Amino acid sequence: MVKQFIGIDISKDSFDLTLLESSGEIKLELKLTMDRDGFDTLLEYLSSYSKEELLIAMEATGIYHLPLLSFLLENSFKCVVINPILIKSFIGSTTLRKTKNDKKDAASIALFSLKSYQSLHLASPDIIENIRPLIRERENLSKDIARLKTEIKANLVQLFPELLKNTNIFTKSILNLLLKAPSRKAIRNLKEKTIQRILDDTSGNKVKITARDILTLAKTSIAVSDKYLEKVLTSKIRRLIAIQEELSILDSELENSLEETDINDDIDILQSIPGVGSVTSKNFMVEVSSVDKFNSVKQLCAFIGIDPSVRQSGTSINYRGKISKRGNANLRRTIWQMAIGTIRSCEKFKLYFSKKREEGKKFKQAVIAVANKLLKTIFVMLKNKTKFDVNLALGVS
Repeated sequence: MVKQFIGIDISKDSFDLTLLESSGEIKLELKLTMDRDGFDTLLEYLSSYSKEELLIAMEATGIYHLPLLSFLLENSFKCVVINPILIKSFIGSTTLRKTKNDKKDAASIALFSLKSYQSLHLASPDIIENIRPLIRERENLSKDIARLKTEIKANLVQLFPELLKNTNIFTKSILNLLLKAPSRKAIRNLKEKTIQRILDDTSGNKVKITARDILTLAKTSIAVSDKYLEKVLTSKIRRLIAIQEELSILDSELENSLEETDINDDIDILQSIPGVGSVTSKNFMVEVSSVDKFNSVKQLCAFIGIDPSVRQSGTSINYRGKISKRGNANLRRTIWQMAIGTIRSCEKFKLYFSKKREEGKKFKQAVIAVANKLLKTIFVMLKNKTKFDVNLALGVS
């Protein structure tokens, strides 16, 4: 049984701590440095308390809380990580104070954990938690690749628009050709045999366009000549190739890491939904880890942040506005991508999207409606360990 509650407010270089007894009495207040000395000092102070009777709560602070959380879990303390919005709302409901300092915030976190600990989920050194940075870094790399591809296309609109229109410029062979000859002018200076050798030397998908076709396009091209823009283009292509190679390495590491978890069955269940692919299903499960920690789909929606915001004034006004966006931003992006995929690939979800559009919903609103319907379907599937069923998808409410 928990008898002492610790609240920790964390900043980049230090953290404040308040320890409450179950009666609400403050027994300990500390300010320690965010380093090994501070962590060891904390252990000394906590050594006189039973770990079974102690609950340590901290706010999620991006990355700053992770070293301390990891240290406490390694030393077998019970810890919970709380959404800062919950603490802010709790403070607003218990006090009118406008002043803010770390010491008072630590006390508020401790008091919140005292009053709410039975509904809080304990943090764990689960390997799924450790994989999460891999998933998020993969997403960052994917964004970098998408951005570079857009910029490369924009450069080619000026330097060789005909090539852009007549072939997939992002095959390895075309990218290598552009590295050697990044404009229609530069390509016209190459011999046909040289161009064909570049196209043939690269492993991977073979391009349908021939060296002769490329030379013909170059001779009739309306492109501009700009040697400085050529340098920009080759710089972007080199970066694109490097990031793609890094993404491939990261994917291999992620695959190996997932083999050590027990979520692969759940990933397979998600991939049974038409339009849900390997990347989004893995992203979803690594971020959620398990739907069993949610008592209802409403809790899962709130965790993601696609639940409707509610504004109230007394008992006379209750306005449900846009989605709250107060949850996991990575999961919101993932469920959006999954919704788009199902709209394209699953007739039932496509019809549901069309229905919402006919009701007057804007595009984003209709996609969010599909995302909510999809999330309810996923929740039932994962809870029951069953694969996708069309009738289930549209039957959930």
